[in-house]
Parts: sequence; C-alpha cells; structure tokens
Amino acid sequence: MVALAVEGTLAAYPCSVTCTLRLQRGIAVSIEDNKRVVANFVQVCQNQHDLAAADEILHPDFVNHYDPAGHPIPPTPRPAGGFQWFYGMLLRAFPDATMEINEQLAERDLVATRKTLRGTHLGEIWGLPPTGNRVEFEFIDIFRVKDGKLVEHWTHMDFDALRLQMRPRE
Repeated sequence: MVALAVEGTLAAYPCSVTCTLRLQRGIAVSIEDNKRVVANFVQVCQNQHDLAAADEILHPDFVNHYDPAGHPIPPTPRPAGGFQWFYGMLLRAFPDATMEINEQLAERDLVATRKTLRGTHLGEIWGLPPTGNRVEFEFIDIFRVKDGKLVEHWTHMDFDALRLQMRPRE
C-alpha cells in the first residue's frame, strides 16, 4: 500500500489531503479506479445489454458467490458464463431493463453498489407469463476488483418483492 500526502493552503485555510493507493502488479490502483471498473460493468453489460463484454470485464479467476434462492448458478466453461446466463434470463423478461447506480462505497479492493433495476415485464420468467407491468427492484452488489477486472461477486436479491410486481393487475 502506498500513501500520498499533500499539504498546502486552500483559500487561506491550511489543508492536508491523503490519497491511499493499492499496488496491483506494481501499478498504483485507487479506490476511485475500482469504482469506475464496477460502473463500467454496469453501463456496458447491464445498461447497454452487451453481455459479451463481460468476458473482458470479469477476471479469469472470477468467482460468483451468489446462490439465487439457495441454488448456485450453473457452472460454465468461461468465468462470465454464469452472469451471461442469469442476466440474459432477466433481459428476456425485461428487454428494456436499465440499471441505475444509486450509490457506491469502496474500501480496499471491494466496491459495494446499491442499484435499481427498472424494466417492463414483457417475457416469461420463473413460470410467470408477461404482464406488461413496470417493475423497480433495488439491491446491493459487492465486487472485489483485481488487475482492473471484477474477480469476486456477492449479492442478495429479494425476488419475492420482484415477483409481486409481476402479478397481473386486477
């Protein structure tokens, strides 16, 4: 870990700024860099629906610790395969899906992101036929970043809350 300190005067007030950088393979990496890696993943893969880009954004050693409803995502030959399968399923149900980053917090090589998925239920998912309902679903992802790529992922999603929004309107 490398710590940089800058001291000086700002508008006649003494100030001191410390920026902590982690070294990864001899390259200084800031917390802000790690947040940008996660934000890029959200923008490219989740908002632009470019699932193939996940092959470059996810680290070759990527591990997804997420078990939806207690069932692990099926293993795939490529690290991005599980994400592509899961998010592809969501896109078939919500083809207009957008993901908003509401907040990001970072510490060391971890980035927590509170996000909101919004979309229209236009395709079948989990045996539920399309209803045309607009849905809004908030959750938190935690990613570990290594070598400028996403290497680990944890999340918990309340799919019961999402299912309630997909019920036919009376």
